[in-house]
Amino acid sequence: MPVKDPRFPGAVLLTLIFSIALSIIPLSESIALWRPEWIALTLVHWALVIRDRISLLMVFILGLVVDALYGSLLGQHALGYVLVTYLAVRLSLRMTPEAFLQQLALLFAILGVYMLANLWMQRVTTGSSLGLLHWASLLSSIVIWPVYHSLLGYFHMQRKAL
Repeated sequence: MPVKDPRFPGAVLLTLIFSIALSIIPLSESIALWRPEWIALTLVHWALVIRDRISLLMVFILGLVVDALYGSLLGQHALGYVLVTYLAVRLSLRMTPEAFLQQLALLFAILGVYMLANLWMQRVTTGSSLGLLHWASLLSSIVIWPVYHSLLGYFHMQRKAL
């Protein structure tokens, strides 16, 4: 069975920094609602590719950094990203890695849970929400997934298992 490894030692970190940069690019308010969840998509990609070597502690620290960048409740994104990574690893064990429709269903479930957790924390802390527009980034994330997943495929290589 073939095993996938990062192409170079900092590949995971580089893609995560790239996804953070994509997430903090200033956009108009109407376009920002449709911004894909770049960091969560990157975490799902690496959880599918190197599921046995992804660290939940690293993901939690990444979430704290994102909370500081966004100015959100400390731990909000950290909890969400840990949920995303854990669910992606656990659910990917039950699917064929190359099955496109299974990946989309997995992504829909995982990002749905992530966004539901963020919506709940937002409602508890601020008492306001965007309504159905909150789910626009879920739709855009699912639409962009095939292209983004294939682009991130450059950062890992396949080798034969011993």
